[in-house]
Amino acid sequence: MPTALIPLSTADSRGARYLLLPPAGGTLRAFGPLAGQARADVWGVEYPGHGDQLAEAPATSLEDLGAQLAQEVTRDWFSRTVVIGFGMGAFVALETAQRLGVAPGAFIVADACAPQRRSPDMHAKTAASAMGRVFGRTGLTPVAGYRDAPERWEYALDLLLGDLQLLNAYRGPARTRLSCPIAAMRGIDDPAFASGDDATGGWRVWTSGPFVGRVVPGGHLGVLETGREAEFWARIHRLEAAFLDVEPEVA
Repeated sequence: MPTALIPLSTADSRGARYLLLPPAGGTLRAFGPLAGQARADVWGVEYPGHGDQLAEAPATSLEDLGAQLAQEVTRDWFSRTVVIGFGMGAFVALETAQRLGVAPGAFIVADACAPQRRSPDMHAKTAASAMGRVFGRTGLTPVAGYRDAPERWEYALDLLLGDLQLLNAYRGPARTRLSCPIAAMRGIDDPAFASGDDATGGWRVWTSGPFVGRVVPGGHLGVLETGREAEFWARIHRLEAAFLDVEPEVA
């Protein structure tokens, strides 16, 4: 049940390196256009049972995903990498850091509720047809790249529902804070959050380093919408610059 760590783009520079972790139902197919606009080294994680790892048995828990990824990266590599977790990918990143015993160079969270503010089992009784209606709305892209291919929509929904089961069972990581900068952003029209603070201020307690929270235009995972790639990276670079202006928390 291995994860696959895959290079998505390379750049002839010694700039930042990014690791992208997909949301529930996501595959690296959604990150292709995004990586192409990065002008940096970008890596992605393909979860077992997803995308090019379809032949592998799906993970049984988010903890397992974190453990698998921790076996594929070194502490030094991880500590020099900006990790970007989309939705469920944020929790996989936390689990990976816990097992490696080291924080990434920086941690950016996109549309993920802070662990202590999650509502486990919220999707436990959601049927596939209902999920299709919810995540088929404009601005919602948890299965980006499949909405316009009806013959693959069922496959995408299966991935999504399987991952939601992992989220439902997940009770959160051990409360060990990271030391790296954390930025958390959510879409202003994201229906997944009852309170705007869920994905911003709620993540503050997870680091002793600088923290930045942002509310951005769009819906759930709208930052992955086609055509917004350059905008996404510009926003990431602004967040990185903002870290320099924030005083870390005094222990």
